[in-house]
Amino acid sequence: MFKILKYAIIPCFVVLFYCVGVSARPLALVYREPAGCDDCSSAIAKALESSRFQFEVKYVGPNEKLKLTSSSFVGASLYVQPGGGQDIPAAKRSLGKAGIQAVRDYVASGGRYLGICMGAYLATDFGFDIVEGETDSEVGRPNFPVSDIGNYVVPMKWKGLPVWVYYQDGPYLPKNTGNPGFREFAHYKNGDLAAARYSFGKGSATLVGPHPEATSDWYEEHGLHNPDGINAKLIHDLLDEAMAK
Repeated sequence: MFKILKYAIIPCFVVLFYCVGVSARPLALVYREPAGCDDCSSAIAKALESSRFQFEVKYVGPNEKLKLTSSSFVGASLYVQPGGGQDIPAAKRSLGKAGIQAVRDYVASGGRYLGICMGAYLATDFGFDIVEGETDSEVGRPNFPVSDIGNYVVPMKWKGLPVWVYYQDGPYLPKNTGNPGFREFAHYKNGDLAAARYSFGKGSATLVGPHPEATSDWYEEHGLHNPDGINAKLIHDLLDEAMAK
């Protein structure tokens, strides 16, 4: 009798443990095409899966099974708008009014938005209008070492520490001190804001101008060298900020 109970209980425990482990993974929605690039979407997806949160990643977009509609956001812990091209108005048009409203509603009701490069531009009145304040390209700004829209590795300070990061025409961000959830944590070498978190309704938006999610392929393709190597700590720290309450 004891042996029967012993071996009956163990499988049930294993099944229960497995189910809890699977259901405990938070869901991250990553936008893919046309307002973003494939490499940008896949790079951030890999970072999400390898982070301490071990996200379950699903892609959303006009060519994906999940579209940019309110129903797609049910159960999502994070929405990511990745990098893309230089045509911001075209990116906004491709998102569509209904898609933009779906993202706004998701964040306002308590969701989390992560915008990288183009995704940071689109968080402002250039797109989703969930972050107030002026923003524009950091290219050509006073004391910034880049004067064109090429691919570079630039110095910056991440929470006060000097680091190097992949950069391609990313924005400087608004220092919106009037926003109750405003928190700045990364700056370009000239002091312009490079990464920050803002509140919108019951939710939050975390933005970054450069590309801390860049993979080794990006550097190899453009013949770039990062003195810090591929520093996964930056993107993982960014995800910690995005997921903070």
